[in-house]
Amino acid sequence: MAFGDAFDNLRGWFDTLNQRERRLLVMMGSVFALMSLVVPMYLMLATISDIETENTDINEVLSDIYRSEARLQQQKAERRAVERLYNRKTPSLGGFLEESAQQYGVSGLSITDQPKLDMGNYSRRSVRVSLPNVELRPLIDMLADIKNSSYPVAIERIQLDGARLRTSYSAKLAVNAYDREGGPSGVEE
Repeated sequence: MAFGDAFDNLRGWFDTLNQRERRLLVMMGSVFALMSLVVPMYLMLATISDIETENTDINEVLSDIYRSEARLQQQKAERRAVERLYNRKTPSLGGFLEESAQQYGVSGLSITDQPKLDMGNYSRRSVRVSLPNVELRPLIDMLADIKNSSYPVAIERIQLDGARLRTSYSAKLAVNAYDREGGPSGVEE
């Protein structure tokens, strides 16, 4: 009954208004009703648009990840290969180089050991090699054999001296071997 009384009071108040005031009140009510419909719809559409944009961004990221899978697998395989390489400790660097030189007929090696350098979990052993009289082809074959060995060995420096038309050269090399401290670690497969 209270609701009916309030409604009757409101209807009585509306009847006391003149035509102009009634029209303004109806227009204001229409604008309010329209706003109460439009604002929620706008907010809902804006939210849906934001969600669609986020979904598009997520799909792009997932596509990038999918396209990168082959590259990531290759990087993982390269990392495992490097780990396996460090699982083999390089033998005495001087002996390794002399054996390689004999294999290609290179003689007269003068090998000087350099101080060992610790680098975190790894250590570097270095030698300096002098070859007073060596032909170019056997030297290149020997260097390729050293570089392609199954040990973590790197040729740091090569210096060749000799005249233009000579068949033999004087060569100086710097060769490094890298060892993992603490021995081999397990390689994940």
